[in-house]
Amino acid sequence: MLNISIVILLSFILVYANVIILNEETLILICFITFSLIAFNKLKDFISSDFEKDSKKIEHSLLGSLRELWSGLRSVLEYKSTFENIIFNFQLLKNHFITLGKVISRKLPSYVNHRIESSYPKKLIFIKRLESQTAKLLALLINSKLSKITDIQSFYVHDCKVVNFLCVNKIILRECLKTL
Repeated sequence: MLNISIVILLSFILVYANVIILNEETLILICFITFSLIAFNKLKDFISSDFEKDSKKIEHSLLGSLRELWSGLRSVLEYKSTFENIIFNFQLLKNHFITLGKVISRKLPSYVNHRIESSYPKKLIFIKRLESQTAKLLALLINSKLSKITDIQSFYVHDCKVVNFLCVNKIILRECLKTL
């Protein structure tokens, strides 16, 4: 920069030529400029390193902010594409469910008819067997009732020898045979 001796020589010449008037304000200005120059020359490395540190901090802070902003925007875009995929998949799922519902509604009556047709003969066979077993059971029950009636009748007629019962017994026997 400017050499201090050149500045001092120039200021003496200006004072001698009455271009600069030496009063309090001028002296304070000269002192301030001198102080500023000396401070700048002596402290310029410290100040520049401090400015460099501050600029590095600001640069790192800005880069970190930009990285966070970039990652945030990227994640927002990923979420957006994910949600679009989810919406698309739900629309496909809706279409599949509608198709499934249509197919089921078309095929359900034939399926129910087929189930009824396949189970109906089995039910008829079961009913036929049940009917034949019921007929056999009724025949056995009637046979056992008749045998009890005949046993009671023989007891009253032969063992007890009740005359009134002989007549009533014949009437009851005829009525039982009519109901069968």
